[in-house]
Amino acid sequence: MLRRLPAIATALLLGWTMAGAARAAESAVLLGATAPGYAPGMVLGASDRLAVPEGASVTLLLRSGQMLRLRGPLETALDRIEPVRPDGSAAALAEAFRLRGIDASAIGATRAAALGRRAPRPAEVAVELERSGTWCVGGADTVWLARPATEPAELGLRRRGNLRRIAWPTGAPRVEWPADLPIEDGDAFEVLADGQKRATLTFRTLPAASGSEGAEIAEGMLLGCREQNEAALRRLARASLAPELWLSTERGRAPIYAPGERIGLVAMADADGWLYCVSTRADGSAVAVFPAGATGGARLPAGLPERLPGPRQANPLQAGPRGMQEVSCWLADRDIGPELPHALLDAAGTRLPERLAADIPGAFAGIGGRMARATLSIRVE
Repeated sequence: MLRRLPAIATALLLGWTMAGAARAAESAVLLGATAPGYAPGMVLGASDRLAVPEGASVTLLLRSGQMLRLRGPLETALDRIEPVRPDGSAAALAEAFRLRGIDASAIGATRAAALGRRAPRPAEVAVELERSGTWCVGGADTVWLARPATEPAELGLRRRGNLRRIAWPTGAPRVEWPADLPIEDGDAFEVLADGQKRATLTFRTLPAASGSEGAEIAEGMLLGCREQNEAALRRLARASLAPELWLSTERGRAPIYAPGERIGLVAMADADGWLYCVSTRADGSAVAVFPAGATGGARLPAGLPERLPGPRQANPLQAGPRGMQEVSCWLADRDIGPELPHALLDAAGTRLPERLAADIPGAFAGIGGRMARATLSIRVE
């Protein structure tokens, strides 16, 4: 039978307190990002500087569970934007950003509906005694303590100077949190093993379920319960967002190079995937850019910029003859290497066959799965 834990007296609400004018912005969770320096799961404070380069994007998960996508170039903070309507919605925020010339959109309920009904929150919270962390618990949750790998002779929990010893039944892999040791929001318990502090356990209590999975995930992340919510955050992003890919150079997105000069590229995706890049020169010739022998193949983790050349791939891309040179990249949700012409994966960086170079997009056409594409034009003169 589940033991009830104390719940938060009043639920935390998204956004702006009704005061007749603007509302005070709150923090948000990054659901997806193609901007260097940002990654899914990061918490963006209301006054934190948000800098997104041209063409890149960030998608914010608000405490209400609503989603807001912002596309660069932009440099601002959430508390510097006054919503056009006092309802604190993602749509009102998006409209306010657009009034300032920023590309912004609210992610509508159509995609979010793909999540179906929200699954009930787990009723059991497993806590490891050997490492510090923050755990979120609801009013009906049961907290369990996992048996330490190295069991001390004496084990206890200390809060505000009061020590509660833990007795461990022989062979039991876990024990329930002591019923006489209530948990309140913000409580921090020191784990003492043989009189020595081993870890600190911090707890945050959750309000009653809001009915929105996105709101529950956002609440947990904003309260600091990252490990409990990271997997759910990734599922939410995949169900709600189409994958995005950003491509630039070390000279920006409108660069100029001289013939034969080394071109430094950077690519970043807001979802895990496999990256494939090709460069087409002004004379019609083309070369494979990535993976082209990269260590670890085409795999590209979400939120990590891939620099070319870089640690995974030493061969640089060179500017071709004068004119416009184009780099095209595709991000697939699976390894599509076996379905592509072998020349596109060639590590030597040699010219692609003329027939293939004439229709690079055709090589990717008809391949199943979700795919994002990004292109970049480079002037060579």
